[in-house]
Amino acid sequence: MVIEERLEKLRAIARNKKVLILTHNNPDPDAISAGWALGYLLRKKFKANCELAYGGLIARAENRAMVRLLNIDIKPLDSLNIRDFEVFALVDTQPRAGNNSLPPRIKASIVFDHHSARKSSQRVEFVDIRLRYGSSATILAEYLHRAGLPIPQTMATALYLGIKTDTQNLGRHATEVDYNAAIALYPKVQLKVLSQIEYPDLARDYFIDFDRGLHEAEIYGKVIFCDLGFLKNTDMVALMADFFLRFSEISWSFVMGTNDSRLIFSLRTKRSNQNAGELARRMVKGLGTAGGHGRTGGGQIPVQGLPSEKAEKLREAIRKRFLKLVGQENARQERLLPSAMILPLPPSAGDSTPT
Repeated sequence: MVIEERLEKLRAIARNKKVLILTHNNPDPDAISAGWALGYLLRKKFKANCELAYGGLIARAENRAMVRLLNIDIKPLDSLNIRDFEVFALVDTQPRAGNNSLPPRIKASIVFDHHSARKSSQRVEFVDIRLRYGSSATILAEYLHRAGLPIPQTMATALYLGIKTDTQNLGRHATEVDYNAAIALYPKVQLKVLSQIEYPDLARDYFIDFDRGLHEAEIYGKVIFCDLGFLKNTDMVALMADFFLRFSEISWSFVMGTNDSRLIFSLRTKRSNQNAGELARRMVKGLGTAGGHGRTGGGQIPVQGLPSEKAEKLREAIRKRFLKLVGQENARQERLLPSAMILPLPPSAGDSTPT
């Protein structure tokens, strides 16, 4: 179905309606920008009354800066009355994916995503899932262009950032459509604002969690595994998984952590012939939900009310499942960093007076 036909279908669903657009929990720049663009499309073309919302937290400093500096109107779902809406749209997520806060009794009418299609999405009236697109922002940028809508500078900046972050600077998962979308958006991107978003001030908790990650990381053959323990900001799980994958001696990184209700994990691979999303789903089968695509995967397992002993056994079981699935169950364990890494001071030369 061409986009013009899809636009007509959207018109039939959303015209003059009150629409709730919901991202995945703890939304990233891709989900935020794509959701914002969908609301703009539905308002301008079909006179829909839209609200953009999310579950969880916008906790990562870069994401908070994005919302603040670009003046994006996105609200916590629990601040809205879900009964006020007639149409429900999911962006960068799907029904029953386990990573969004749409109540089970509510049926989504619209889904935009670039991850593998779930069976639950087959019953949705309007679905546009594009696996060969590196981001949901790419999909919505294409819709705005084909609908003939001018893209404001702030929205162009948001969409460009969404594409950039979900494809790791147009490297991971990026295809020609992502390159073309980024090129089309770039002339309108507010570069100074983009720099402020990408390099925000960071709270002390960030450095504490990062330090813990470095010292808790373990190597098993071609794998880095890290359990960050309890986290105030679970975005650190994905951040550390990306960081560890840069280690030259490994092919996989796996990081997990918990908050009050869930165990969250992210996995990454350098291997182009692997499907990290499928591996994540196999790993939590019978325990929780997971997904992803290509070299990126992640998931979550409910742990609220679980006794500490059982929670610890669960963490150990997940570690063993992962190592077995990637063929490293018999690999020797070693720390990424020695437990006491004290480097000697360089020898002084000549005058040792500090300057």
